[in-house]
Amino acid sequence: MGRVSFSQVSLGGVIAVGAAVLLGAQLLTPQPPAQPVPNAPRAPAAAREQIGGSEARYEIKRSPDNHFYAEAQVNGALIRFLVDTGASSVVLTRDDAQRAGIAAGEFTAEAVGAGGRVRLMPTAIGRLALGPLEASDVPAMVAESGLPVSLLGQSYLAKIGSVSIQGDMMVLR
Repeated sequence: MGRVSFSQVSLGGVIAVGAAVLLGAQLLTPQPPAQPVPNAPRAPAAAREQIGGSEARYEIKRSPDNHFYAEAQVNGALIRFLVDTGASSVVLTRDDAQRAGIAAGEFTAEAVGAGGRVRLMPTAIGRLALGPLEASDVPAMVAESGLPVSLLGQSYLAKIGSVSIQGDMMVLR
């Protein structure tokens, strides 16, 4: 099984998982262990898509816990993500992967970070859309356990174009 740290990526299909996941989003906003994901902030109502002119864009307002959350369609299923520009790949929780119709497979990759080891299953997402920003055949991973929320990482963000943060607004183009 491959291993990876935050600073290195092996060519064996292993990814670096963003610090927010391995540290756990709830460390920044303490919550009881029995409720790690359901109580995390939802994508703010101010998050919106804009299709004006020739450039599609999606804006996400910063949540009170200082993270950016968005709900995206994964193979038609609505999945809540933490947008993590430090994650090299989209990483789904096991439950989210199942809801998106991603078949179970072998957990042949591993990420290592501040929160410990996370076993991962390489996969691909047929269609991932965040508002008007759509990508197909997105490389992704499924975490066996220990992931409090799915991550929207670089394997998607690089396909859509650019990501910028202006004050409390993240703008994806």
